[in-house]
Amino acid sequence: MAQDLTTLISRLQRDGPAPIYLVQGEERLLVDGAVRAILAAAVDDPADPMAVARFDLVEPQTSVSEILDGCRSIGLFATRQAVLVRGTEVLAKRKEEYPLIASYAESPDPSTTLIFVATKFKRSLGLAKTAKKFGQELVYDSPKSYEVPRWIVGEARRLGHPIDQPTATLIADLAGHKLGLLQLVVDQLSLYVGPEQPITRLAVTTVLTATREHSVFELVDAVGERRTVPAITHLHGMLAHKEPPLRILAMLTRHFRQLWQVKELKSRGENVQAIQKDLALHQFVAKKLYAQSNHFDAVTLRRTYDRLYRTNIQLKSKGYDDSLVMERLVMDLCTG
Repeated sequence: MAQDLTTLISRLQRDGPAPIYLVQGEERLLVDGAVRAILAAAVDDPADPMAVARFDLVEPQTSVSEILDGCRSIGLFATRQAVLVRGTEVLAKRKEEYPLIASYAESPDPSTTLIFVATKFKRSLGLAKTAKKFGQELVYDSPKSYEVPRWIVGEARRLGHPIDQPTATLIADLAGHKLGLLQLVVDQLSLYVGPEQPITRLAVTTVLTATREHSVFELVDAVGERRTVPAITHLHGMLAHKEPPLRILAMLTRHFRQLWQVKELKSRGENVQAIQKDLALHQFVAKKLYAQSNHFDAVTLRRTYDRLYRTNIQLKSKGYDDSLVMERLVMDLCTG
C-alpha cells in the first residue's frame, strides 16, 4: 500500500487539486477513494454531469484528442471541471499519443483537473513521467499483511471508535486482508458497539464468529450458481445476525457487476487467464466468476441490474419489510 488516502486528502486541502493525475493500483477501494477525493476538491458537485466529463479508453472510438478537447471546453454552467479517464492501461499500446498529453500538461486549462485511472501502468512509460512531472502519480497497491491492522485502526477511528493494535490484528486474522471486506467488517462492528464506543476484542469475537457460518461470500456464490435454497438459508442467517440489508445488497451488486464484465469479455473470446489479468482478479475468483457466468445471458444480467436498482430504492423507502424485500430479490436472482 504505497500511499494512503489521508496523505492525499491533506494535500488537497492544503494545495488544491493538481492539473493532472495518474491514479493506479490493485487496491480498488483506495483507487476509487482517491478519485472521489480528487473530484470533491476539483469541482463543486462531482455528481453534476456538466462538471465531470467521463471517458473510457477501452471504447475504440475514444481518443486522447477527444479527451484533451474535453479538457479545454468547460461547460456553460460550470466554473471548474474534471475529466475522468478510465481504461488508461490501453495507452501502453498507444505510445504515439503520449506527446499530445505531454503538450497539454505543459499548458493545462487552469479550470480543469485531468484524472487518468488504471489498475496497473508501467511507471517507466511517458504518461507516468508526465503525471509525475506536471501533476501527481498516485499508487495504491494491495497492502502488505503488516500494514492491514494499521489501516483497520485508521478506518475505525474515522468512524469515531477507539481501537487498539492487538484488536485490529485480530480482525485481520479473522476477516482476511481484502480492504473491501474489512471495510464492511469495521462498519458492522461500528453498528454493533454503537456511536463513539470502543471496538473491543469481545465485540470482534462476538460479531465475526457469529456471522462466519453465513457469510456474504457464501450468499453471493449461491446466488451466482442459482442455488435457491442455500442462498435463502445464508440470507436468513445473515439477517438473523443483524447484517444490514443495504450492505448485503452492495455485495450482490458488486458480484453481478463482475459477472457482467466477465460475460462481456467471454463474448469477445477471452479465456479465463486473460479475464483474470484484465479485471485484476485473484485466480480463484476469476475461475469462479467464469463458471458462474454460464448461468446468465447478457439480457438477464441487464435485467438483474434493474432489479438490484429497484431493491435499493425499496430499502431506502418507507413502507417495505427489508427482510421480505431481500428474500424476494434473492429468489428472483436465483430463478430469473
